[in-house]
Amino acid sequence: MSRDSTVHGTRSDSSAKMYGRRGVLALTGGVLVGASMVGTATAGSKPTLITPDEPLGTWSPGSPIEPTDGFADTDWTAGTELSVVKVTNLNGSGEGSLLDAMTREIEGDGRVVVFEVGGVIDLSEVNGELDPKTSNMFIAGQTAPGPGITLIKGSFEIDGENIVVQHIRSRAGTETAPGASGEGDAADSITVADESQNIIVDHCTASWGTDENLSCGDTASNVTFSNNLIAHGLAAPGLHPDGEEHSNGTLIGHDTEGMAILGNLYAHNNDRQPRLKGGTRTLIANNVVYNYDTAVRLGDDAESNATDEYPTQASIVRNVYRSGDNTPLDDPVVAINEEEDVLKVKVFLENNVTQDQISMLPNDPDPRLVVVDDPPVWSDGFDPAYGTFDRILKTASARPTRRVRYDESIVHQIRAREGRIIDGQDEVGGYPTFRTIIRELDVPEDDFGEWLVTHTKEVEQ
Repeated sequence: MSRDSTVHGTRSDSSAKMYGRRGVLALTGGVLVGASMVGTATAGSKPTLITPDEPLGTWSPGSPIEPTDGFADTDWTAGTELSVVKVTNLNGSGEGSLLDAMTREIEGDGRVVVFEVGGVIDLSEVNGELDPKTSNMFIAGQTAPGPGITLIKGSFEIDGENIVVQHIRSRAGTETAPGASGEGDAADSITVADESQNIIVDHCTASWGTDENLSCGDTASNVTFSNNLIAHGLAAPGLHPDGEEHSNGTLIGHDTEGMAILGNLYAHNNDRQPRLKGGTRTLIANNVVYNYDTAVRLGDDAESNATDEYPTQASIVRNVYRSGDNTPLDDPVVAINEEEDVLKVKVFLENNVTQDQISMLPNDPDPRLVVVDDPPVWSDGFDPAYGTFDRILKTASARPTRRVRYDESIVHQIRAREGRIIDGQDEVGGYPTFRTIIRELDVPEDDFGEWLVTHTKEVEQ
């Protein structure tokens, strides 16, 4: 089979070039910890109170995509008294746990969660659900030592307003406890709850979801997914109540507006990269999608936007669609959902790259899918990056400069056109067993933003 690339739009993208595996730190159960200690953490201390002069987390030192390039912002952190709360152990709940740090009573008007511990948090201890329903929260996973923080056997639900989650891995898997958020026993590895507002999920890894890997619910607003690795949604039919396979990347729920999907890596998900339900308004730019059955599907019924001529609107710019063993070459990247109640969709396409002569649109598009000349959805100040393929492969995932072995293997497979869709995590090594790593943090009351940037550079740049 020939391997050629097709550029859709006005400018070509040098995305088809392949390189050997990058020489970055690959970790399995052992870690390189420097001055860190291996041991058991103690309970957290009294939170430090800070009042940042400037918004936190606006800069990505290694990526062309900033966390605030979408519709969400971190302006709420500036001039606000925030409690810096430490996670000091890997328990599912109780004093010093991540759940405790996200839910305990605090002084001030919001919180920044930092980590004095790195390793694995087993969500089966909390019935497979981490869903604190807390607003005004910045979860700084970049502060964790060693391999960072990996959530397993459950779903991480982000529910509220003004929330940032950075540098966390979530791997639901086949052992996700009954009751985990999702339909029936099915679970997303990371999900944004209905009606949430001003949410950023940046530089995270979401894999082994039994419904989707990284998704957003209905009627949310101003949500950004940036620089994430979204891989290996699990396909085994028995994992979902409907009895069908659910290897899915991202679902955006009905009437969600101000959705930005920027600079992410999608690999080995059968469907939904992404699926945009009716009434959604979405910007999709600078993503790499590899080895899929269907890529982008748009529209169905809507509620709050149902009276608009085009209830569903999307701008799809400078993405790369790379075929793998599970990719049908006769199926277009962008199409309307195959449902009778689909309302009209407006879509803008520019500078997207497909490989192996895959087409962006059907030869005979559904008349409800209308391609327009100007982007109907755009974030002010956002400038799509050139060279999507190479740049995004270097910069996406929870810790791009210190990837664990599994994350690094996905990037290698994308470059080498290897790998496949899987039924369960045991096919790719199973749940991680990182050692617990402890590192005491000296959190400054002044210049906290600069302190946080130092930790971000360690894992991104």
